Formats: sequence, structure tokens, C-alpha cells
Amino acid sequence: MEWNELYPKTTEPGPENMADFIGGDGKKRWTSLFSYMDTAYGAKPKITYSGCSGKPGWNVKFQKSGQSFGTLYPEKGFFTVFIVISYKLDGMIDILKNELSPEMLNRYAAAQDYMKMGKWMMFPIHNETDLKDYKTLMSVKMQPK
Repeated sequence: MEWNELYPKTTEPGPENMADFIGGDGKKRWTSLFSYMDTAYGAKPKITYSGCSGKPGWNVKFQKSGQSFGTLYPEKGFFTVFIVISYKLDGMIDILKNELSPEMLNRYAAAQDYMKMGKWMMFPIHNETDLKDYKTLMSVKMQPK
């Protein structure tokens, strides 16, 4: 059963329901990311519903001090991240390029324009390298504590 069918708009899941849906090692990465966001940024999850045809259903957003760290979408076995990196931060990405995996550098180079504000990226978190890359991208937006 698809995520948006399991939890329709009238049935809001909690983060633990999302983690259970993901399952396996993806669940561990999901829960560790929530803990990291709380510790590193003091950011609490905001669960929202999207009717977007690309990724309909419940998702999680993290924000702190007006800064968006992206939107997380639960999938079976992993989760997907949607994040926008402002063009103003291109120089920071350049500085951190040795900390990002070659796959993430390729994704960033190929990322499309988002309303002339920055580059938008949507990518899966399948393993610890993907999660580390995501944390590095977030650090460009705001330094962790």
C-alpha cells in the first residue's frame, strides 16, 4: 500500500508511524535524523499534508529561525528529501565540495532553478553517505550548534 493511501488527508500520522512505514535501516536513519535536528539545531518536526501530484501525502518539514532544512517524504525502506539551496550559498558549497560525495556533487551540478531563488534538489536517503551529504547541505544553510 502506498504511503498516501495508508494515511489519507483525514488521518495524520506521527513521526513514529512514518518511521515504521519506512522500516529497516531507513527507519534507523530517519530516527537518527530527528534526534540530530533537535540536538544540532533545536528544530522540531512539522508534519504537513501535500496534495502535490509528484509526492502526495503526509511529510515532515524542519525549520529554524526562518531557515528551511527541507521536506522529508517517507518511502518503503528509505526517505526522500526536497531541499532548496539559495544561489547566495554557492560559494559555501564550493568550499565544502570535498565533504560531499561525488554523487551529491553531481546532483548539485544538475539541480534545476527554483523560482530564481536557488537550486532545488530531490534525492533519496538510502545509506549513511546520503545522510551525511544531507547534513552537510543543511550546514551550508545554518551552522549546527
